[in-house]
Amino acid sequence: MQALSWPSIGFFCLFGIFVFYQQLHAKNFRGSSQGFALALNISAFLGMLTGLAYLVSYGWHVVWWAPTVIFIIGILATMLGFFVERIVGSMALSASAFVGWPLCAYFMFNFIPHGRP
Repeated sequence: MQALSWPSIGFFCLFGIFVFYQQLHAKNFRGSSQGFALALNISAFLGMLTGLAYLVSYGWHVVWWAPTVIFIIGILATMLGFFVERIVGSMALSASAFVGWPLCAYFMFNFIPHGRP
């Protein structure tokens, strides 16, 4: 399992929680601010594209099977995000995701090991 970079995967899991709650908030948006709704949708969409780019990049730079394992770990971590939601609330997770997921994305890409094992 040397192909798995645990710091990178940890940031991907946190990234996944942020993006999931932004997508959920965008889907169930009931506010009156169309500007915020647009920002929320754009951020959630860019987060989704960033997650896909990360998985492709990880597979390209490390080993082809690793993105599947990382994706499954990310889904499990997102399920654990429901516990975090109970503590801070879904609105707080969604709002903090505007800063949270880009920061996590920086670190998850930064910790991808380059060069095949």
